[in-house]
Amino acid sequence: MKTKFSWRAFISFGLSWAILVILVSGLILYVAPPGRYAHWVNWELAGFSKEGWQAIHTLFSLGFIVLSIFHLFSVNWNAFVSYIKTKSAKGFNKKKELLFSIVLVLVFFFGTMFSIPPFKTVMDLGETATNSWEKTEERAPVAHAELLTLSELAHQLDLESVDEITRKLDSHKIDYKDTHTQTLQEIGEANNSTPLEIYEIIEKKPANQGQGMGVGRKTIEDFSKELNKSTDELMQILENNNIEAKSTETLRTIGENNNLPPRDVYKILSE
Repeated sequence: MKTKFSWRAFISFGLSWAILVILVSGLILYVAPPGRYAHWVNWELAGFSKEGWQAIHTLFSLGFIVLSIFHLFSVNWNAFVSYIKTKSAKGFNKKKELLFSIVLVLVFFFGTMFSIPPFKTVMDLGETATNSWEKTEERAPVAHAELLTLSELAHQLDLESVDEITRKLDSHKIDYKDTHTQTLQEIGEANNSTPLEIYEIIEKKPANQGQGMGVGRKTIEDFSKELNKSTDELMQILENNNIEAKSTETLRTIGENNNLPPRDVYKILSE
């Protein structure tokens, strides 16, 4: 015997699946790496990038809202209207519950807004988990370096000429189209690689070329030896230029914290 399609069951199942997907995607996004790192190394989990998980979370949340509206208006509308009429006639007798729910919502809202524990603790825990993905040796030289073209990368990081960069890419059989319009991310995608791997090819120094450590990876203490200046003197130079730094931090980290390319920090120290 053919049974009639049950919209109530369909919507209930849909809401259950949506809640499950929203829960899983929300937990993944809670601990996912920051965008600058996710893009730099092409981070994925279960075959989805960070943007993929964000899309899943957003679309299933939207689906949950739509199904909830259908659940109210098409399945339970008569019961809902009847409940409202009954309460209107007899009077609302759940005032304590209503007040408690309002207070709870306000506590969550203002606790989050003003970063009051334990709400701040929850967010700090997520931030710690997010930052734990990023390894020092895998950090981008500047924030969102994957969006730089080869010519921009050469200029901003004070690397070799664009011709030298393209020779390195050619020697590694890396395909690229235009040094002025194609970004590291696009080059990586075209070669089934990551922006990090493309950058490592570009940054790699020949074996016979002096120092192997890039400028961005050197600390203030390293530069004090190279420039024949004390660490305190270099720190004072940075302070005079309103640049916050620690002597153990690399120029890359100092640049990121002060929205400056490492080469600018180097030039300030060298003057």
